[in-house]
Amino acid sequence: MGNHEVHTRARGFSAIEIVIVMVMAGLLTAVAVPFIRNSTVKSSITGAMSAIASYHGMARNASIERGRSAVLVLNAASASVLVVLRRSGSTAVDTVGRVEDLDSRFGVSFTTTADSVIFSPRGMGTAASSTTVIVSRRGFADTLVIAAAGRLLR
Repeated sequence: MGNHEVHTRARGFSAIEIVIVMVMAGLLTAVAVPFIRNSTVKSSITGAMSAIASYHGMARNASIERGRSAVLVLNAASASVLVVLRRSGSTAVDTVGRVEDLDSRFGVSFTTTADSVIFSPRGMGTAASSTTVIVSRRGFADTLVIAAAGRLLR
């Protein structure tokens, strides 16, 4: 039997290969982080818009079901929305559902051209003009319009 040399190759990664992988991972992270941050902000705005739309429907349905005027209250100062029903022959109101705090739930603020939208007992809006609600967060914004007759336009 003769001497056989066994040549084994060193296994692993070279320093150059590791540096290239780290640079590629850094570039991908640099591109992905702002995109993810912006998408979460946009989804917060979309969620708040859906909540306002839900309360709009709640106010309209409550006015029809109970045969009384319902008011969708848009409080921009506290970024909250709620629905109240007017009691007939009285200045008292009944709250329908709960007060939705859009700031604590979605981290958004909003501005509006009117602080409330009133629905007649037949479910029609009674405003003289449309109401515009602009929901914003960190430089992003979206608009919701409630027509004078009470129809919701996105």
